[in-house]
Amino acid sequence: MYTHFEEFSISTETFELVIANEIVQLDERVFLLFELLIEDYPAHCSKQRCLDCIWPNTVVSDMSLAKLVSDTRKLFKKVGCQASIIETVHGRGYRLSKELGQQLSNANTPVDSEPQLLPSGHEQTIGELSAKIPAQEESLSFTEKIFAQKGNLIVGVLLLIFMVFTLNHYLIPSVLKSAQTPLLKNNPQEVVYSQSPDAIGRILWVDDHPDNNVEEREAFRQQNIGVYSTTSTDEALLLLSIYGYEMVISDMGRGEEPIAGLKLLRVLRESGTEIPYIIYTLNDTQELHDVVSKSGGQGVAVDAESLFNLVMPHFKTFESEGKNQ
Repeated sequence: MYTHFEEFSISTETFELVIANEIVQLDERVFLLFELLIEDYPAHCSKQRCLDCIWPNTVVSDMSLAKLVSDTRKLFKKVGCQASIIETVHGRGYRLSKELGQQLSNANTPVDSEPQLLPSGHEQTIGELSAKIPAQEESLSFTEKIFAQKGNLIVGVLLLIFMVFTLNHYLIPSVLKSAQTPLLKNNPQEVVYSQSPDAIGRILWVDDHPDNNVEEREAFRQQNIGVYSTTSTDEALLLLSIYGYEMVISDMGRGEEPIAGLKLLRVLRESGTEIPYIIYTLNDTQELHDVVSKSGGQGVAVDAESLFNLVMPHFKTFESEGKNQ
């Protein structure tokens, strides 16, 4: 029995995932997780229910579940699925994303049929389908086209007004107010939105897909560490010049730049900035560990547990030093 979504089909009975006309091999626990989320939607599936069903008769921590969810999100993106997959219901559990849930409801799934794989030469079939689009557009009346153009113009003007308002009232005053903060120094007067007043420190997390590490960021926040996200090297450098952080966590590749994380590390070290720096990536090679170490980084983590083990000793030391001062 397959459950069909727009970008993929999944069978939680035969443990098969079909995406982009290919069968993808995944860990059995991924399918067990999907089975629970599909069964419970639109409600969430509690953490305890996930642990009991995915790891029966085994004692595991919430971190194992968080790692499974994080790895599942990463794997789906890696094989080309752009849809949001799993939502976190903070403090309670997980739920199938609204995007997939809506598809589930519209399609009235699951259904008792296998996904239809495209035959060889399917490119021509797709081309024939796309060729019908211009013909459909030509069927629009002249009046309908005029109204469509006017509608687009109105939407564009409204968006422009909204952007100007946002810049004038929020972004520009915030940047100007913070511009006097020294490089990488804590400023007790700055306005902070993502940490408690007694936080033991702050992390700047650089990743162009921040939804891949939602669980990890939440785990650090539960340890009373403020976590701030940005998606590009330029934004990271700007934030580091304005605010104070105790650590940087970065992915390795961003956009079309496969070593963006390593380049940011080298820029910081060349500028004399010695903030602890960790690369969080899927690739675990000795060569990567060596080059990060030679570039002045503090380590490479490939999963939530190894990341936690690298980060927490630094903050425990930082917290102890702060109490002794």
